[in-house]
Amino acid sequence: MSTTQLFSLPNELFPYIFQYLSSSQLVELLADIQSRRLQALIHSFITNLDISKKSDQWLQYYLPRIFSNSNLNALRLQDRHIPSFYSDFSSSNIQSIQVISSDWTTDLLKQGLNYIRQHHYLKQLSIVFTCLHGKGDVANDLFRRDSQFQHLIVTGRFLYFDLKEIEQCNQLKSLSIELEGMHRVFMLIQNLPNLQELKVKLRTEERLVQPKFTCEDNSRLANKLQSVSFTGASKYFDHIEQFFTCVGMAIEYLCISIDLIYYIIDGKRFQQNVLMKMPRLSSLDLLIHSTLTYCDPIDIQTFRSSYWQQFNSIIYWYDIRAHQHTIFTLPYKSDRFKHFSNNFLSSWTSNEPVSLCFERVRSLSFITTTALKCETIDFMAKHFPNLKTLELTDPVHLPGSEDENVDRQALIMQEDLLFDRTLQLPSITKLCFVSQLQHDDYDVFRRFLHLLPNLTHLRMYIGRSLFSRLLLHENVDDFVGNALVRIGCLEMVRFYDEKNVLSNEEIRNLFPHAEIHFDYDEVR
Repeated sequence: MSTTQLFSLPNELFPYIFQYLSSSQLVELLADIQSRRLQALIHSFITNLDISKKSDQWLQYYLPRIFSNSNLNALRLQDRHIPSFYSDFSSSNIQSIQVISSDWTTDLLKQGLNYIRQHHYLKQLSIVFTCLHGKGDVANDLFRRDSQFQHLIVTGRFLYFDLKEIEQCNQLKSLSIELEGMHRVFMLIQNLPNLQELKVKLRTEERLVQPKFTCEDNSRLANKLQSVSFTGASKYFDHIEQFFTCVGMAIEYLCISIDLIYYIIDGKRFQQNVLMKMPRLSSLDLLIHSTLTYCDPIDIQTFRSSYWQQFNSIIYWYDIRAHQHTIFTLPYKSDRFKHFSNNFLSSWTSNEPVSLCFERVRSLSFITTTALKCETIDFMAKHFPNLKTLELTDPVHLPGSEDENVDRQALIMQEDLLFDRTLQLPSITKLCFVSQLQHDDYDVFRRFLHLLPNLTHLRMYIGRSLFSRLLLHENVDDFVGNALVRIGCLEMVRFYDEKNVLSNEEIRNLFPHAEIHFDYDEVR
């Protein structure tokens, strides 16, 4: 189509054309077209703009045209971009900004926050850290009296601050943040009097002794909270209980999805110390996983009170030998299921028939203390239909326990599964093969390759003896050779056994089409 023909099209057709172009492509088109009619149409179509991956040259050329658009209300950019357009931004009507911060330091980000924090029209600010282990010292640049945003999201890094470093923010209504421990949650709720929604991802450290908070002046707390979500990990459940004692009166929705370290909570305690602190609570999503040794199972009867019956069905899965305990409500809403076991036992309480289907789960962490069997794989195929990632993880190993001297190689896979050729999990594309104690057997790995016919992503220890066995068989076992050719991404994790480390050439021969990444951090 010529330019003349394009210009002759009626206005009604252009939205159908523009929908196939990105916002940045529309900005480029805006600069190249002289027709005021088309410029007006393009302006009306650019409402959200992502410039986070654009070069400085691109920004210098197109930046003036971006802010001439009065319909632009959402912007995604790098923190280093902010100072260069602040004068234009201050006169714009942008209501939502997502800032990408890729540096270990936060100097550029803090400089940018000083520019945009006071912008009158800004309603939502989102900060995404892509360097996980960098500095988390931006709280004092976010929680200030002059902050105008009503919604704040901070992801990718845990923030650290003291009570004296933050100020009262009257505008903030919704907060999603990552923190180390509940004590900083208490610091925040003292300074956010109008907060209505709180989402916190918790991180805990063994070395950290966290101070306990007391409610001396409830009038200063966030007593308008209606929705609360806690995810992550905690070893201080009594601090979580104290939180609801302080600010539970207005809460209507509660989500708790945490790894509870050193604790196991039954229904009676949870009802008395959490639920009964929230008289307006009408919706509850629960997922509490505990790894606790030498612990008896929870009595499911503690979840069968009339108080519990007003909420969703409660399921309790446990494996005493693997020391795993998981309590969750239905429907299961997390995209991950941790520590699925070959020998779990199940109990439940519900006012209606229970139907297990984990449609939202994309990642399953699998721990085995006895041989894998067909029934377990069949259960996964039926009840986890949309799995994308399977992780093989180690059980908790206790010196002196009855299973200490068990031959781990004998615990891998029962013969009925090893020689079965009918069971498959076709939805899975990624296998995290990072268990140290088992699964180095060639025939077992071969069975996993058959079990996962669409596998394209493999995560393994660098020095597995299995690699050497694969080299021995690669020219005579066409099935394994073809399966390894399909691997598009290979993640090599840490050193397992240095004498088994392959050369780069040997790895490339095994995985000719794989993009290879080396990761020496802890297993994810």
